[in-house]
Amino acid sequence: MEDQSLNSLRRLAGVTHAFMVDRTRPPEGEESAATAQAALLGAVVAALTQAAVDLELGQLGETIIEAERGSVVAGALPNGRAAVVLADSKANLGMIRMELRKLRRQS
Repeated sequence: MEDQSLNSLRRLAGVTHAFMVDRTRPPEGEESAATAQAALLGAVVAALTQAAVDLELGQLGETIIEAERGSVVAGALPNGRAAVVLADSKANLGMIRMELRKLRRQS
């Protein structure tokens, strides 16, 4: 299910990468740039998840980090996981959010 859902995200125009991160522990495996990026993004999502709880906002749904040349969209999933999507500046963030919500319902 995970790969199938991520593939639907990857097919969206403007999406450059989509992957799962674990908010509760660092990724396992050989140390590489991709592993370091996944660990960093997992830590960012974990911090935002905790901030939402601390501010009494409830559970984190999605978060969007917009930058000059693109965006990072992360959606919280059950079991401490999150789907993270990297997109260029022309991507339709609404479509990405819809796919993340579908993924959350399927998990």
